[in-house]
Amino acid sequence: VLVVVAAIAAMFWRSGILQRNLTALDINGTKYTAVDLQYYYNSIYNEQERNYAFDSSTSVKRQVYDETTGQTWYDHLMDLAVEQLTRNTALAQQAQSEGYTLSEDAQNAMAATLAQLDTVWISSNMPSRDAFLRANFGSYINYDRFVSLINLEFTATDYAQSKLDAIEHPESDYQTYYQEHADELDTVTFSQITFRASVPSTDSDGNAIQRTDAETSAALEELKPDQKALAEEVRSKLEQGADVEDLIEEYSEHLYTSTVSRGYTSADLTYFPYNEWLLESGRREGDITVVESAAGASAYYYYVAVFEDRLRDEENSHSVRHILLRAGSGNETPTQEQYDEAEQKAQDILDQWKAGEATEDSFAALVSANTNDTASASTGGLYADITSTSGYTEAFRDWATDPARKEGDVDLVKTEFGWHIMYYVSNNDPIWRQSVTAALQNQDYLDLADSAAQGWTISRGMGMSFISA
Repeated sequence: VLVVVAAIAAMFWRSGILQRNLTALDINGTKYTAVDLQYYYNSIYNEQERNYAFDSSTSVKRQVYDETTGQTWYDHLMDLAVEQLTRNTALAQQAQSEGYTLSEDAQNAMAATLAQLDTVWISSNMPSRDAFLRANFGSYINYDRFVSLINLEFTATDYAQSKLDAIEHPESDYQTYYQEHADELDTVTFSQITFRASVPSTDSDGNAIQRTDAETSAALEELKPDQKALAEEVRSKLEQGADVEDLIEEYSEHLYTSTVSRGYTSADLTYFPYNEWLLESGRREGDITVVESAAGASAYYYYVAVFEDRLRDEENSHSVRHILLRAGSGNETPTQEQYDEAEQKAQDILDQWKAGEATEDSFAALVSANTNDTASASTGGLYADITSTSGYTEAFRDWATDPARKEGDVDLVKTEFGWHIMYYVSNNDPIWRQSVTAALQNQDYLDLADSAAQGWTISRGMGMSFISA
């Protein structure tokens, strides 16, 4: 009898009846099932995973988010999912009570999302549309429920944006926010010369070298002193007044990478092992440091950094779209013939664009089928926040930041990668000001959503136990 009961229970579980019917979250009387909450949980999980917030190879239930409280990453992600679903519910209900209808832009965006779904499951090698939805948003979701959930999202977001657009912050709000967050908003300019000790994984014939962990560690220790000596040698020459660019040329056969007078905002600085040194309040032009950093078991880095400046960069930023026609394979310096071939292809595509609508949208539509730049293929070739100190290849950067540039400008630009078909999108506020605008709008959004949900009660139900982590 127990075996039969267990089999029935298992069948009942697999059917999804419980997941689709038991209440997981009650938001002031509006009941959501595990299917609904799983959609929000998965969306937030995927976003955090893309930002490498946690180790995706290990269950988030076994990873600690807050060492003080012991809260796991699962609990944190679930809290975020509950908060977002609550805000969307409150905003959508307030929109409905005011008789708000989706703007034309929002309707078009929602229609485009659903239209994309009709093709993305094929390109993702899924057997069906519903299979794609289940793989991304939970095992028991179906198309109708997905449409209902994104309709809630679009309604809440579009309504909120209509309110946020009506808010104008005075200049004093910008200045106050900047003073309180200068470390996050300032641009730091510095140069860097990097040396790397690295244990080779193959021999001179390309055959894999088999080593134990201990042997790899011993081999790395033998290589480190020479690279450290080079870093200290460069530091000494810099302290004696040597020019960074001259040293890069002098040590070109030994260094791993180098950058000269590159500007980075706080968000970018997090990737540098000496970011705290750069942001110290007493930092002065010409300050030099050597910082060591391990990179796995087989590599070790020595960074020589020269601080140049820290300021609130008032330079306007720029947005462009581009289509890259790579010259050659990308693995070696292209020949002139390969450059000529890439240029002709670029010219043909540009002529095709000019013969059509010749708009930004029509340019973006050509990108995915023609560009060799995989990083921007899915965004219509868009690159934003480009300034004169951005780390793009020189010809690309100079074209984008040319003061004479006007919206809609197009041209062909040659770089070491090949030929770029360039489209100038816009001249924008300085990056620091864009960051403040986004922060102020985010706070306005939270205030609006919290006000809409003021006095509401939120309770978690039995359906929570069916959320898959």
